[in-house]
Amino acid sequence: MNTQLKKIVPHVGVLLSFFLLVLVYFYPSFEGKVLQQGDITNFEGMVQEVAAYGQSSGWTNSMFSGMPTYHIGGYDSGGVNFIVWIGGESLINNVFQIHTIGNPILLLLITSYILFLCLGASWWLAALGAIATTFSSYNLIILVAGHWTKLLVLAYVPLLIAGIVLLFRQKWWTGLLTFSFGLASVIQHNHLQIAYYAAIFCAILYIGFLVEVLRKKEYKRLGITTGIFAVGVIFAVLANSSALYMNYESGQTSMRGKAELTPLESAENAAPTISAVDGLDKDYVFVWSYGKAETLNLMIPNAKGGESGGTLGKDSHLYKELRAHGAQVGKEVRAQTYWGDKPFTSGPAYLGAVVCFLFLLALFIVPSRAKWWLLGASVFFIMLAWGRNLAWFNDWMYYHFPLYAKFRAVEMALVIPGFTFPILAVLAIKELINTQIDKIKLTKSLYWSAGVTGGICLLMWLIPGAFFDFESVNYDGQITGQAPDWYYQALLADRKDLLASDAFRSLMYIALAAGLVFVYIQSKNRRKVLPYLAGGLIVLVLCDLWTVDKRYLNDGMFQTAKKHAEQQFPKTVADEWILRDTSPSYRVLNLQGTWNESRTSYFHKSIGGYHAAKLGRYQDLIDRRLSQEENAIIRQLQSAKQQSDLEEVFANCPTLNMLNAKYIIYNTEQPPIVNPSANGNAWFVQSYRFVDTPDEEMAALQTLNPKTEAVFDRQFQLPITNYQLPATLPVDSTASIVMTAYFPNRVEYKSSSAQAGLAIFSEVYYKNGWKAFIDGERVPISRANWILRTLVVPAGEHEIKMVFDPDDMKIAGTMTTVFSGLLMLLLVIVIVVGLIRHPLNLKAVDKITKK
Repeated sequence: MNTQLKKIVPHVGVLLSFFLLVLVYFYPSFEGKVLQQGDITNFEGMVQEVAAYGQSSGWTNSMFSGMPTYHIGGYDSGGVNFIVWIGGESLINNVFQIHTIGNPILLLLITSYILFLCLGASWWLAALGAIATTFSSYNLIILVAGHWTKLLVLAYVPLLIAGIVLLFRQKWWTGLLTFSFGLASVIQHNHLQIAYYAAIFCAILYIGFLVEVLRKKEYKRLGITTGIFAVGVIFAVLANSSALYMNYESGQTSMRGKAELTPLESAENAAPTISAVDGLDKDYVFVWSYGKAETLNLMIPNAKGGESGGTLGKDSHLYKELRAHGAQVGKEVRAQTYWGDKPFTSGPAYLGAVVCFLFLLALFIVPSRAKWWLLGASVFFIMLAWGRNLAWFNDWMYYHFPLYAKFRAVEMALVIPGFTFPILAVLAIKELINTQIDKIKLTKSLYWSAGVTGGICLLMWLIPGAFFDFESVNYDGQITGQAPDWYYQALLADRKDLLASDAFRSLMYIALAAGLVFVYIQSKNRRKVLPYLAGGLIVLVLCDLWTVDKRYLNDGMFQTAKKHAEQQFPKTVADEWILRDTSPSYRVLNLQGTWNESRTSYFHKSIGGYHAAKLGRYQDLIDRRLSQEENAIIRQLQSAKQQSDLEEVFANCPTLNMLNAKYIIYNTEQPPIVNPSANGNAWFVQSYRFVDTPDEEMAALQTLNPKTEAVFDRQFQLPITNYQLPATLPVDSTASIVMTAYFPNRVEYKSSSAQAGLAIFSEVYYKNGWKAFIDGERVPISRANWILRTLVVPAGEHEIKMVFDPDDMKIAGTMTTVFSGLLMLLLVIVIVVGLIRHPLNLKAVDKITKK
């Protein structure tokens, strides 16, 4: 067989093995079954209006009274991103015709394999590293949660690291293209927080390289590598001009931007809040902070009880106590087994007991200084994940580190140890089998690494009660207030058993892995023992991770597509009733989880919704006005005895009325409540005034009658006064303005009035994109009443049209087309040149085929 073919065959075998792993794990998906994913369900509700529209739209009115779709259903700016065309996910979907939920896992396996090959690992060792990286529990848990884009971004991070490794080794062209394509793909899939952590990790690796080359005084190498890095970043950024501009624009206008209002809890000596930084509120950023002790989850999956609402079997203390007290129970019971620091969790970030053992072994035997940078990165990102539990460090990060305050759920930082731990684990085995390290040193290193990791597991197995009381500050107050003491004591005992059981489990895996390494070290013929070491470690790592992953993503969680569709968005009585209304546009207020659900958005234009980056001004409106009016309605509904009581409370909800909240859902199995005070789609006001600050503008809404008056920020004074409208307008009883056509990104009206007037539209104002035309002539849009669009409409009858058509996005789209095309052209050129220099022996391929 040709030498090159001999080199290729193992890689082909590995790739086929990866496919088989995905096939087995996600077999129900290959049968056409569907996994119930929380965020995917929410996503389907978010995008339904645009999906039904059948065309690209940069705007939707189905959530929060109207918002851009940039981070919801995407927006076609007119450019072509060639990276999407040939990216790994498209390749799997289109070339191999594999359309399953396991595609991102398959992609991560492949890119991780490439990374470990670039690190100099043999094919089997690279396969081991890819399995360790891909099957860490967090990747499967986020798949269940529906965090699809997060996992796709993670799938391209290995290419980023591989490109850096190649550049450090002076593989200029392959390094440039691998790094640039990886970075471009990371940006393109648009999960900014993962991309942010990946960028910080790359910076840490570069600093490590910088220190090394400066120490060796290799200035030319430093200059070339830095220059290529810069070129790679520029290409990747310009190839994603559309996505990056969308993110920039959204960052300025969303709740992640700098606040305009004085904080609600303002005090002279108060700590800085959202108004002090350009980002999210600090408590919001740190709400999902990993506990310090919870970090044991990296090696012991049930260190903190697993997932919120975990299941306990017949052998559990709680199951037995429930049976003893006469409770009716099935095969298992659900209880709050999780007792960590987070509000709730779907499972731990388990990296694997074997991987943790090998990670520590690497610190003893890998001679490269790179191990310290990898260790430093691991510690740094674990500290970030601790959030509020390491306040001195993370408070500084929040107030001073660039962009840090833009992101929440800091536990997400653990995705980087998800790469560094397997990298060091593979480097440890690589060093073990490829170098002649003294046997005594190897044995001592083995004893230390196995002793520390195994010792921790041993203590957690034998005496877990010496370290923890298994009580939860977050949950147990509610449990003890509602359940008898015997229930709580049984739950504490089960939490203790869960830790001890998994500690023993991890101890066994560490012992087996250490045993394999010990046999290899002591063997006189290591080459003969190597296949057993290789096969044994792969089996141990795979079994270790696979069995934990199946706790959180298993076959029982899949259902037929038909059943899934029926359960996703069934029409309720309230929905059916509202949908009889043929008016072109109105809004619905669902009082059941208003600000945290997108089910209403699937059928209606909702006052509420579900999105982590809603417009900042709308969030302010929720905090200052809408929540108060919503609560007033709920209180009145709970106590109202006659219809007039409801009419009075609706009349006192000016913000909901100006947003045209026509229907109120209180009970989904009953007809909705009709709000008689809703303002409609558009109206002429009789007076207007200007205020000087955002605080004054918001305060004005409390006493404003939006049906007859309007309030403007002073910045809009010139556009209004240019039309020489008096502050108090004559009453025109014949004036009307009616919506004649509605689409997500285009609305049309007809107006009729005896004199020029000020029209208020129940449409959310957004400076970048909306254009207004009166009889075909473009006119400026102003903002009234904090959030709404307004136009000065001349006397007479007119056709008014508003179109969402952002010019800046078109420019960014053109840049995306040009630079993504150039990047892909360079990639093709390098591949072709490589094949010319190292051609395959086609005759040998033909012989193998015939055989």
